[in-house]
Amino acid sequence: MTKAVTLAELADQNVLSVDGANNRVGIASTQPTATLDVAGIVSATAYYGDGSNLEGVASAGLGTALGDANGADVIYYTDKVLTVTADVDVDPPTGANVAYTQYSEVAVADSYDLTVADGDDFIPDILGLSTSGVSVLTSSGGRVRADNFTDHTGTGAPTFQTGLNVTGDLDVTGNVSIAGTITYEDVTNVDAIGIVTARQGFANASGESVGVTQANRTLQSWLFGGG
Repeated sequence: MTKAVTLAELADQNVLSVDGANNRVGIASTQPTATLDVAGIVSATAYYGDGSNLEGVASAGLGTALGDANGADVIYYTDKVLTVTADVDVDPPTGANVAYTQYSEVAVADSYDLTVADGDDFIPDILGLSTSGVSVLTSSGGRVRADNFTDHTGTGAPTFQTGLNVTGDLDVTGNVSIAGTITYEDVTNVDAIGIVTARQGFANASGESVGVTQANRTLQSWLFGGG
């Protein structure tokens, strides 16, 4: 009798529905939107796969397991680069203000934004396992938008390994230390409120040394040989 009742329930579209046109089956779902669409709790003794698309489940958060059993299920790997291919807002829910990822590098695809919400932190390479340099990426990149940037410790300045291109204004509130050469292009005036000290003197546009021989000679004349 129990089996008969069960089979009768299978005929009820509210219990089991089959969408033959789209090869979908629904359990407690009359209009399945996936190959198997369950409106309720799924219970099983084991699940297999990398689980990359699962939501609302607890995980070790270490990466993808090498296998399903025999020790490989607790050995993880992570790709070097996390590629962001849509606009992403890093905005942890109330009660937390730090988001993190085990990926050592984050690449934002062209025309997309990775935005860190006000008062929140986003920390890449949270495990600190990175042992290789930055990978070379092709194509253009998007934007990372945040008000503050620090190094991995959160207490020091970040390092820009290949340089820093600034197309707008650069406001510096602290000291500026430059170990290389400063090259000025199209500079016609230098305005200094305090004292300008040159350890090896000044030179004009021809590279000739220019000394300070007149008290009323301005800094502009010294640098550009104008007087």
